[in-house]
Amino acid sequence: MVRHIWILSYGTNNLWSSWIKAYHLKGSNLWEAKTPCTCSWNWRKLLHLRPRVRPLIQHYIGNGSSTSLWFDNWHPDSPLLSKWSPRVFYDSGLPIHVMVSSIVHGDSWSWPAAMSIDLFEIRSRMPSYNPNSNVNDRACCLPSSNGTYSASSALASLRTPHPFIPWFKLVWFPKIFLE
Repeated sequence: MVRHIWILSYGTNNLWSSWIKAYHLKGSNLWEAKTPCTCSWNWRKLLHLRPRVRPLIQHYIGNGSSTSLWFDNWHPDSPLLSKWSPRVFYDSGLPIHVMVSSIVHGDSWSWPAAMSIDLFEIRSRMPSYNPNSNVNDRACCLPSSNGTYSASSALASLRTPHPFIPWFKLVWFPKIFLE
């Protein structure tokens, strides 16, 4: 399921992801999609898994063209709409589906002139690095050592570790079903 979320958000387009985007998402962002009343078990499970997966994906801004300003994890307070009220994007005058590139001009940050207190705080906590218009954005899977998605790193980060049970062989042993 985590792999499906990764493919829908940051992976290559294939027939399955194109169908999901057209049929289920209908032009909206995966992170904002509502769980419908009637849907398959798989789709419901995938949507319910998003809050656990979202912190595992970090965006590094280059030109800002492939990172959502409000929904992706790129800012220290990201995703911005999960910490701040929808009033913030209304005060900014920027649409909800806008990319980070809308606040990037050249190689510097450029927020809208009309600033509310919340927008001022978001701006004051901006990443210390400046964007680079010659580099594409990068999405990294944080549990992985090299930033690419792997099932083992995702499983390790989502699993709840349990202590070792030394008496497990009393219950589970290899010849239990032999006559």
